[in-house]
Amino acid sequence: MTQPDAAGTTGDETETPRFDIHFHDDHIAPAPGGLYRLTLEHEVSGDQVGTDKLPPVQQDFEIRTPQFTIDASFVHALHPAPAEVGAFDRVLPHLTLNRLILPWERAISPDLAGLPWLALLLFAEEELPGDPKAQGRTDTRSVREFLTPADSDVLLPRVDLDDVPPELWDSTCTTVDVPAALFKDLVPRRADLPFLCHVRKVRPWQPPGAAPASAELLETGDYSVVVANRFPRTAGRYAAHLVSLEGFADHLGGEQPTRPVVRMVSLWSWSFEARPDPTGHFDALIRHMAEDPAGLGLRLRPQRTAARSAATDRLDLGYAPVDYVLPSGERTFSWYRGPFTPVVAPAVPRPAEGYRQADEALVYLTDTGVFDVSYAAAFTLGRSLALSDDTLAGALSAFRSRARHIAGRALMRTRTPLDAVPGPAHERFHELIAGGLGNRVHAAATATAADADTRGAPVPRLRAGGVPRPPAVEALLDRSRDDRARQGLRAALSAHLAPLISAVDQVKLLMAAPLSHLVPDARMLPPESLRLFHVDPQWCTALRDGVLSTGIGTSLDAAVDELAREALDEPRPLTGLLMRSALVRNWPDVVIEPRVTGGDGEAEPLTAVHRVIIGPDLLLCLFEGVPDEVRFREPHEGIHFGVDEGDRVGLRRLTEPVGESLEGGTFPPEGEEGITRFLRAAAGGGREILDLAAGDDPLVPAMAVALRAAGQLGPDDPLSPGAFAVELVNAPQRITFSPSASAPALDRPGRQ
Repeated sequence: MTQPDAAGTTGDETETPRFDIHFHDDHIAPAPGGLYRLTLEHEVSGDQVGTDKLPPVQQDFEIRTPQFTIDASFVHALHPAPAEVGAFDRVLPHLTLNRLILPWERAISPDLAGLPWLALLLFAEEELPGDPKAQGRTDTRSVREFLTPADSDVLLPRVDLDDVPPELWDSTCTTVDVPAALFKDLVPRRADLPFLCHVRKVRPWQPPGAAPASAELLETGDYSVVVANRFPRTAGRYAAHLVSLEGFADHLGGEQPTRPVVRMVSLWSWSFEARPDPTGHFDALIRHMAEDPAGLGLRLRPQRTAARSAATDRLDLGYAPVDYVLPSGERTFSWYRGPFTPVVAPAVPRPAEGYRQADEALVYLTDTGVFDVSYAAAFTLGRSLALSDDTLAGALSAFRSRARHIAGRALMRTRTPLDAVPGPAHERFHELIAGGLGNRVHAAATATAADADTRGAPVPRLRAGGVPRPPAVEALLDRSRDDRARQGLRAALSAHLAPLISAVDQVKLLMAAPLSHLVPDARMLPPESLRLFHVDPQWCTALRDGVLSTGIGTSLDAAVDELAREALDEPRPLTGLLMRSALVRNWPDVVIEPRVTGGDGEAEPLTAVHRVIIGPDLLLCLFEGVPDEVRFREPHEGIHFGVDEGDRVGLRRLTEPVGESLEGGTFPPEGEEGITRFLRAAAGGGREILDLAAGDDPLVPAMAVALRAAGQLGPDDPLSPGAFAVELVNAPQRITFSPSASAPALDRPGRQ
């Protein structure tokens, strides 16, 4: 048993590995499942021993293993996933099992112990008569019915019903009927079987001498993997069946059975749809976007090259022309730019108290006599959101109501500044008690009617000037402008201000804005495009001003609104990207890593503050800060097997460090035919079935020659199943966008 290992990373060879992955050839049980008889014989020797012998002792026992069904808990993962649609023409489908020993738990026949008894067969549409649409359908039969010959045209496995425990005879199993010609093409040859099953042991990465660390328990473990020998290269649905080869030892040499139909046990089945597309793979899609001649900025470029003008300058800055109606009723056009800009937006004057109406946010371009309505449109949008969004409207209404009550009561309580108002009510109450209020209240409560004569009581007198009146609104506003009063008001309003601050958060408001305000012209974001941008903080401020301008009914509301604006932080610098591509639809979990170079020269990750998929193929990401580079990585959805770009295998090291890519190591070498050289046709169709160790020109011996030439195998060392699995691992692709690079370079991580 060999165990090539590789350190699994997050996609970057410079990063700390997350897992230590070992590939083993197999995990063969000392005794496969079946009926056994243990015989114990006694032999006594010595001079005083007679000729009589003790009788032998026999004990029958059974090693019970799965045979006609497997438990659903045994299945750990499937690839491609059930009902998934995609370009899988480079992938060998596989099934991962939680039961480590399962593929070697039984024997195909007594003389073939040690070979896997399971195989993963892939059937295309119209290949199975009982499942022409390749939905993964099976027939249900009892074990007795399955093993009892009833039709001379059907080949059954050579398994005697008497060798099956009687309690299983009436249990059910699922079967599939395979035409003999298709059986001959699809079923792996005897020599291929060891290379289609292997063991994978995943452990948390532990540097030498390190103490045990917390592990990602959901991903670590011991698994067995069964890989198909067919690439789904024909458009349409495919059905994958995990079948039992027990009893078919005489039919694994590539000869066609004499009977027209072969009936096999299907232990597990699922289906998926293949849409082969050379441009639909991750590397092809991301490369196409990187080579976009229109550039990666979110701008509307003229359709044909023209001389530089004020209009082309505006287009390069990310503006789009929009209709505009002057107050006089005349129709003209204006420039509009959303919050996502291809360049850093210049600062424009803004009132200290913020915009109160949209006209204040209009920018008049004196050189062309045209208005820039970007900030005015943002302000108007903010007002619309405050009236239409339930969460935003509720937070704003609650703040206005509570703030009006608290501020009015506090400011009218006294003419002195707010900080001079007596302390809390309970402190004043204690002062009154100390002044005799308790005795007076007690005396009044216990006095008789006679004692209650008030004829001699002094008549209350009004203070000179009559009854005090509440201060005028102007006086209230004057007090609200006092620094100490403002501090007291802000403290009193802090609890009610927090929900409003959360509701008008910069990112939340941006995500509430319609896409047409973020990208004003669809031509800015054509299909299969990637656009990087800065977020204009002044646009975000105008949007927030529009929200806060609603619900102001009095001068006091306006004064309190100023306090609310002072409590809000200025919009922070954000950047982001928009990706409109089939890549979003096929890889919605694509890994996006913005990075910035730190003071020590090392790349540090930036925080992604928001990520959302809009529609079927549009991805929006926002980053906190300005990245120096952005990396895109194919998501790690487990370990897949197949070939890489160019229909070739990227060879990996089998010596330390195991798993890293060999420099310039591709197989077959450039200039030779690709992996198609090792494929054979299925049922008269295209070449899709892989010859591994049998056939005229099998893959494994040819790859072993290339690895020996690269110094990864000894002169007489064979390529083991575990090592072969390492070579066939599909590495996730990665591309880095950097302003210092003339063209992003596609690379592949060296460890998986």
